[in-house]
Amino acid sequence: MSLLVRTLFEAFGPSTLREFKRQCATPTATQQKLLIKMLSQNSDTEYGRINGFAAISNVREFQKRVPVVDYEELHPYIEKAMSGGARQLTRRQPNFYAVTSGTTGASKYIPVTPESQTVKSKLMRVWLSAVFRDHPGIFAGRILQVVSPDVEGRTASGVPFGAESGHAYRNMPGTMKKMYSVPYDTYEIKDYEAKYYTLLRLAAGDSVSAIASVNPSTALLLAKRLADHTEHILRDIRDGVLRTDLDVDPAIRRKLERHFRPDPERARKLERAARETGGKLLPKGAWPDMEIIACWKGGTVGQYLEQFDDYFPRGVATRDLGYLSSENRGSVPLTDEGDSGVLAIATNFYEFFPEDASGPPDGTDLLTAAELEVGRRYFIYVTTLGGLYRYDMNDIVEVTGHYQDTPLIRFVQKGKGVVSFTGEKLYETQVLAAAGKAFAGLPQRPEFIAAVGEMRGDRPRYLFLVEFDSPPGESEGTDLAGRLERALCESNIEYAAKRDSMRIGPPVLRVVRSGEFDAYRKRMVEQGRADGQFKVLRLTSDTSFAREFSSICDYAVDS
Repeated sequence: MSLLVRTLFEAFGPSTLREFKRQCATPTATQQKLLIKMLSQNSDTEYGRINGFAAISNVREFQKRVPVVDYEELHPYIEKAMSGGARQLTRRQPNFYAVTSGTTGASKYIPVTPESQTVKSKLMRVWLSAVFRDHPGIFAGRILQVVSPDVEGRTASGVPFGAESGHAYRNMPGTMKKMYSVPYDTYEIKDYEAKYYTLLRLAAGDSVSAIASVNPSTALLLAKRLADHTEHILRDIRDGVLRTDLDVDPAIRRKLERHFRPDPERARKLERAARETGGKLLPKGAWPDMEIIACWKGGTVGQYLEQFDDYFPRGVATRDLGYLSSENRGSVPLTDEGDSGVLAIATNFYEFFPEDASGPPDGTDLLTAAELEVGRRYFIYVTTLGGLYRYDMNDIVEVTGHYQDTPLIRFVQKGKGVVSFTGEKLYETQVLAAAGKAFAGLPQRPEFIAAVGEMRGDRPRYLFLVEFDSPPGESEGTDLAGRLERALCESNIEYAAKRDSMRIGPPVLRVVRSGEFDAYRKRMVEQGRADGQFKVLRLTSDTSFAREFSSICDYAVDS
């Protein structure tokens, strides 16, 4: 690991944490100062002029003048900016668009500006400074991080779009790049098996002190692939090569070859480690001195964390990466305990609405960070330097305490109608659209459809509960399951990616008995649900919902 990087964190890490602590001591002042700065900077934009940014001098005026929005309401401005239109949402043009899945199946393009990149980088330094404070051995080896490819394409005006994680990884300073075990070019490999093999071959030849993957399912995927490819990886490390039968673009292969050198001593060491675990190389043998795994720890990922001791050094620390998404980086965990992080009050402006409120917000009744109560859950709305204003994240967070006077928050789940195990963010609208497409033109007419996300062994899957007017036969049921699989992949690019990498299992079509929906409705009304406003769940991760229905048969495609 670079001695310079360690020296920098030794010198500047404590002052970085002190500055963050100082900001957290005055959350109201810090938030209002940031908000007014953002509005002033962007007052002479199309959105700023329409909503009177120049006349806003405090939070309450902001809440009266500026509407709460979702992506579809900001999309016309984003679309104009992508076509070259100046000053739509921000004074400075976005230099990148982060692509993520949207509720309608079409991709969302989240604008990234130099200013928003800068504050996210500062927040990452806070996080790393806290990790280094608690785990100075993190710089004894390298970091194995998994990211998505940087550039998927370019807008009409030439601005790149793709995965922000890959964009940040590719463009980090040269000094920081020395901290990482895998060169960016590896993530440009299109074939999933070849990509994961290559990054593991590179990392296994090195000393790794930390693994960083947003979702812990990815860390487990790496562990299992390392075991599966033990023999080939050991041979490649010994000979200083990369398997020739891998589907790797020749140009990428040539770039990577400079990183390979014959290392028979390392290969022998790994071979001894593999013998101790039944001939399969595991991370605990390859990297016995690993300090930490950085990943999400909250939400629906608990079952993945329970498997870590089977693959990684026993007792290795895990630290949450914080509440983060393409839209914003919202919190900074400062310890290994739990999944809470300090609300990033100097990075974005935040508003909240109680999850248990009796009605929807009207815009003037959103709460600020200082008004939150410990133990309560809230929907969260963000205003960012990237040009999102009062943006509905459709996420639920819980307040777990305070750091100084700033709330500690933990991500609980996506909001209503969304389930996400591995980052796929499957929406209720996508489920219904996929089912409609899969069943279109068929003789079997579905009476009702609902999907349940569930863990099956060590990976999740989606169970489709369908009541038909005429149940399908065996061959028809299998065909319908295949249609659902294809339609889901077409409706959600992130779901498709997770299926390709086998982090999500194939969907299952469960045909329920005729009359089950009516029986369920009757039970719910008898238990006190309002008959006139009764609405059945169409997508949930509550597996008890599936047990409400008697089934005839399950149909699935091959995994």
